[in-house]
Amino acid sequence: MKKVLIPTDFSDNAWDALTYAIRLYDDIPCSFYILNTYEVVATGATATLHTSASKKIYKVLKEDSEKGLEKIEAYLNEYLLNDKHEYEIFSKYGSLNLVVQELIDKHNIDLVVMGTTGASGMKEAFIGSNTMKLIKNITECPIIAVPKDYEYREPELISFATDLKKPFTTQELNPLIELLLIHDLDLELLHVKKEKELSDTQKQNIDLVKKLLKNGDVSYKELDFEKSVSKTINNYTQSNKVDIICLAKYEHTFLERLTREKVIKKVGFHSAVPLLTIPV
Repeated sequence: MKKVLIPTDFSDNAWDALTYAIRLYDDIPCSFYILNTYEVVATGATATLHTSASKKIYKVLKEDSEKGLEKIEAYLNEYLLNDKHEYEIFSKYGSLNLVVQELIDKHNIDLVVMGTTGASGMKEAFIGSNTMKLIKNITECPIIAVPKDYEYREPELISFATDLKKPFTTQELNPLIELLLIHDLDLELLHVKKEKELSDTQKQNIDLVKKLLKNGDVSYKELDFEKSVSKTINNYTQSNKVDIICLAKYEHTFLERLTREKVIKKVGFHSAVPLLTIPV
């Protein structure tokens, strides 16, 4: 049974992510772990009077968390009941990153799905920061970030953006292989071209990915570089019928450069389709 962790802050975007995950794996036996975390933020008042003020704040946060999760669970069991699905709620005190890592380790979570919010300007520094922190810090679990107001549609095409400099293994690409099998969709390799021509290694890695993803229709597409990798990817996904954009997370190569260029953040904030990051 597939195990999917869905953090929620009870926002509309978090609900978008929850319903997206349920529909994406509609025909697959799944356990959905729905998580809300809360913390008492240390301020001058709570630091000084923490025996009284902090306890009151903690109690309110705990009650709100438990009530919010109970409402979600009741709705799911009444309106989204599926014989192949089961739901479990978790109200946990602590930072989201630490609690998510704890649940991944304890329950052998296969996938994290959560929302991110479209924003512009200074709001980017605040909105969706939890999602970006998880993508950066969770090293062994794939994450899908679902944009605000995204309406689920049966996926037909995944675009996997890569520099083609690293050979992948079947285990690393398993999140993609699984989606290809479940939805009978197509996959295209996207390469933002900066070099004049591909190296022999890059050509070999195109063939390798096609071989590993033999159950799907895999095509290859080169994109002309447009000022930045992020702009190139965003422009392509916005003007083509892409249902999921995928990026591989590994150090010192494509994704690390993306992070320095803030591509993941910009794709997460501005993409009209879900973003899947896979650790490799």
